[in-house]
Amino acid sequence: MSEKYSVYINGEYHNVSRELYEFLAKSERKMTYAEKDRKRERIRISNEKIEIKPSMEDSFERLADSGQQFADNRENLCDAVTRKVLIEQALAKLNDEERNLVVQLYFFGKTERELADELKVAQRTLHDRKRRVLCKLYELLK
Repeated sequence: MSEKYSVYINGEYHNVSRELYEFLAKSERKMTYAEKDRKRERIRISNEKIEIKPSMEDSFERLADSGQQFADNRENLCDAVTRKVLIEQALAKLNDEERNLVVQLYFFGKTERELADELKVAQRTLHDRKRRVLCKLYELLK
């Protein structure tokens, strides 16, 4: 029994050979790697040791500067990592709707108006929700 391969292009499925299918799959993975994976900075915390693996897209000069900066300011780095962990823990305590609001506004940089239009609510209503969520986060982080 021969296997059939198809790809989705411009809203339609097209039958292709196995070789073409495998080539396209590898190409897609390479593009994801180049566009996202290489640009992601990673932080690993283990046994009170903090390791930062910078993105592979950084320049040598920037890495040298940041390495010196972190060597000079290890306490600032520890504080930043601690804040990040605390914020992640506080966000985990929010319900899905509240977390989505914070992520959309502060991590994805959407405006209140854009998000209100997307959620089909008044901008003032969204603003009030945002204030309540920020007060809740403030209490959680106290």
